[in-house]
Amino acid sequence: MTAADLFGALTTRPPLDPELAPVEEARGAFFPDLSDETLPEIRRQIAAGSPGLDSEVLTAGGSVRVEERQVPGPEGAPDITVLILSPVEDRGPKGGILSLHGGGMIMGGRRDHVGHLLPLVIEGSAVVVSVEYRLAPDHPDPAPVEGCYAGLVWMAKNAAELGIDPERLLIAGVSGGGGLAAGTALLARDRALPDAPGWMNHTKGSPRPAGQRREL
Repeated sequence: MTAADLFGALTTRPPLDPELAPVEEARGAFFPDLSDETLPEIRRQIAAGSPGLDSEVLTAGGSVRVEERQVPGPEGAPDITVLILSPVEDRGPKGGILSLHGGGMIMGGRRDHVGHLLPLVIEGSAVVVSVEYRLAPDHPDPAPVEGCYAGLVWMAKNAAELGIDPERLLIAGVSGGGGLAAGTALLARDRALPDAPGWMNHTKGSPRPAGQRREL
């Protein structure tokens, strides 16, 4: 299914301020207009220009344990990959942060947008689980948010193994991941998220649904 199947063919573009025309021309020199045909190349260029953090960086000099696992995806869907960042020094149960990367829900990966959470892991306050959710338009809604929710369910069910206090769960999303964080939080509310008596949601660039606010 393509964007045209969902929304119909795009025949006109919104007007552009003439003063911004040079900026648009400069952008076009690097990135083609977004379409079903150009999206794979744009993804490649974005990934090459701003790659996610590698394991050596994520270890923060040996303070952070870096692990990847295949965990159950949504019912009837493939497993998903999660990146797990946990403090090497165990100081007891920690807050659990489900991290949802940005990229407009059409690009990006689990190693993107986790750097700002590293200080919490280094100080021993949190464990971060970053989800490789399926991307649109290859996987239309609700595939991305259902993958995020599957990651949250897995984190909650495995809280003890991960060293997480199940009453201290947080969903964090950047940009497009913020919208997914809000949607995931609403699913958690509506489905009475198992094994998580308390949780809260933090997003950048999107509304925050009501939830129990607790300190990490």
